[in-house]
Amino acid sequence: MTRITLVFTLSDPRAQVDLLHEFTLHDGVVATAADIDGSPAIRVETHDSVSTVWDVRATVGMFDDRAREQQDQG
Repeated sequence: MTRITLVFTLSDPRAQVDLLHEFTLHDGVVATAADIDGSPAIRVETHDSVSTVWDVRATVGMFDDRAREQQDQG
């Protein structure tokens, strides 16, 4: 199955730490910390299917309701 990387900027470093921990509990998901223009961020690689992509987005939103998905996903 094809994989996709989603990138989110986060409102604070604690959300980054919490999300990195949370995604270790998800099968088929690889999350890494990032820094985008001085803001904490997270890169999440997952299967490219509607359900898994929305699961990632929902999880990020539960931990940081001010997170922003970056549109240029590469």
